[in-house]
Amino acid sequence: MKSLFILLALCTLCFYVQAAVPRTNVQKLAERLDREEPFGNSIWGICAVNVKGDTIVSLNSRRRMVPASNMKLLTTGAALVSLGADYTFKTSFGYTGSIVDSVLVGDLYVIGGGDPTIGNLFSYLPSASSTFGKWLAVLRGAGIKRIEGNVIGDGSYFDGNLRHTDWSSEDERTKDGVVPAGLTWRGKMGDPMPDGPLAAVSHFVNWLSSADTSFTVSGKALQGKAPSAVVTVLHAPEGYRPDSLVMLGSVPSPQLRSLIRTANYESDNFTAETLLKALGLKFKGASDYTSATSALHRGLSPLGVATASTSMRFADGSGLSRKNYVSPAFFVSFLRAMARHAQYKTFLNSIPKLGSGTLKTRMKDSPKSVKDRVYMKSGSMNGVRCFSGYILAGDGNPSRTICFSVLTNNAVASSSKTAQVLDNLIETLALENQ
Repeated sequence: MKSLFILLALCTLCFYVQAAVPRTNVQKLAERLDREEPFGNSIWGICAVNVKGDTIVSLNSRRRMVPASNMKLLTTGAALVSLGADYTFKTSFGYTGSIVDSVLVGDLYVIGGGDPTIGNLFSYLPSASSTFGKWLAVLRGAGIKRIEGNVIGDGSYFDGNLRHTDWSSEDERTKDGVVPAGLTWRGKMGDPMPDGPLAAVSHFVNWLSSADTSFTVSGKALQGKAPSAVVTVLHAPEGYRPDSLVMLGSVPSPQLRSLIRTANYESDNFTAETLLKALGLKFKGASDYTSATSALHRGLSPLGVATASTSMRFADGSGLSRKNYVSPAFFVSFLRAMARHAQYKTFLNSIPKLGSGTLKTRMKDSPKSVKDRVYMKSGSMNGVRCFSGYILAGDGNPSRTICFSVLTNNAVASSSKTAQVLDNLIETLALENQ
């Protein structure tokens, strides 16, 4: 009799669990896809909840998977709420010696503070002339017109192992896999100088000599050491310490509100890793990956999802690592919390809308009424296709905004076939709050 009672109780529990599953069109579609290719033999999951808390679809939603570039949403969100939209990285300038009659008789130090926008790799980065013009303004502000010494780049701002051991060699060979040091020039393919402090100061000195600035450097740009665990200055005067310099001033990077858009809209790995390291410095006083990923959990605290994040695994900030493991349900909890945060509009504006950024070619045949409402971050690797973001309500009601995440791992079907299924799934989801 006791075993019969337990069986009846379990059946009743199963009934309520099943009854709790929404019977929306998108839920039915997800359940059908779970039995068919290309998802039938893949690891995948989907979760969508509107801001007021109504579940729209849930299938395998607590399954932790590799999120690829969807990881950038967590990194940028944590940075935004923890550092603030106005936060900037600073490149500082100091010198040894003295300034006599507008001549710096000594060495100029360019001290990196993590600015991820120095270089000419992508068109969305500030131009070299814009960046170097601001650097020159600091020197001119101090009355310097000539340097009779060397220009030395210090890229030691970030500590620890700058290269992530989880990243594939294929990723590291691409320019998008460059690892940020405190001072890094992001150069185009074919640039004879390796990215880093040396390239930054060398390009600056070359720009000074070619930009007709009436500014001269009689010394030479000294080599900056490649990013390492310690100091990235070579051939500096013995006993050099940044706090022993006479400081001239600093130049800020674009504000964080702009940087998170670069990370999400352009899916810029370098910027995302820089933001992760900044979180490490803020909360742990260190920017090695152990400290920085621990700080990412801490950075999610203001959103109320820090406890849940401890059951997820964060390995880096950009999603290049295949050792990140996050569930669709966690992404949705995070997105809902961001939707209720004061920085929501800034965060939303950093995410591509259909037809723009990394989504320029996605869902081309979807109706305009859908395209205008879908903001989502894409993530892809070999066998990995992920999308997480927001679907605004057709009537503009913020409480009906859908926060969603669909993650697929180990997919062996062609990218085009997988994309077609995912597009149909997301469009069906968008029809739930049209």
